[in-house]
Amino acid sequence: MHEKMNLLKELQEIDQEISSIEATHKGYQTELSGFDTETGRVQAMLDELNEELEALKQDEAQLQQALLKERDNIKKVEGRLPEIQTQKEYVAVLKEIDMAKKANKELDEQLQAKLQEIATLEQDQQEKQTELSAIAEKADARGAELGELLAESEKALKQRKETRKSVAEDVPAPLLRKYQTLFKRRAGLALALARNGACLGCNMQLPPQQFNSLLRVTELQTCPHCNRLLYVEQEV
Repeated sequence: MHEKMNLLKELQEIDQEISSIEATHKGYQTELSGFDTETGRVQAMLDELNEELEALKQDEAQLQQALLKERDNIKKVEGRLPEIQTQKEYVAVLKEIDMAKKANKELDEQLQAKLQEIATLEQDQQEKQTELSAIAEKADARGAELGELLAESEKALKQRKETRKSVAEDVPAPLLRKYQTLFKRRAGLALALARNGACLGCNMQLPPQQFNSLLRVTELQTCPHCNRLLYVEQEV
């Protein structure tokens, strides 16, 4: 029984190391993929800004053309003034000029508002581009480090799994299955130390008779409360 329990204790220690390495490995991968996620998020915002800017600049170009056309129209109407012969016609032309100038003013106001929108979006665009560059710079620096850490953790994981395989081969199949089931169900603690009459896996008191029999180590026993395999530390 001593030998089986020692094998299980060694196996649990190895499995806990493997779980720790796998969690660390996953953390490295998550951090690495996080750069891609963040890059994608900022790039999507930048693409949206680019589309908005393109649309605004098209609107600006149309307003510029409309403004030039209206200004040209004002010049043409004003050019007719010297040719006018009647007061009625003169008043009508002045009214036409006034309306054209109002239209010109409205177009100019629209253009200025559009230019302000463009300036604001261009500033946002520059900020996002700077943010994107910063992410890329950080990804390059940290990415190389993470690559090395991933390689190291993969190497360590491979070594520990090889060791685990060697140890597991010496554990009887039924006992190994029981251990593996408990390891999964009990958050990586299939074996629990029994001390002072209690299971330290669940901190519940054991029946006195069971604890006494554990001290004799005649057979493998489980905690009646958490079902973990129990062991005691032998006094030297």
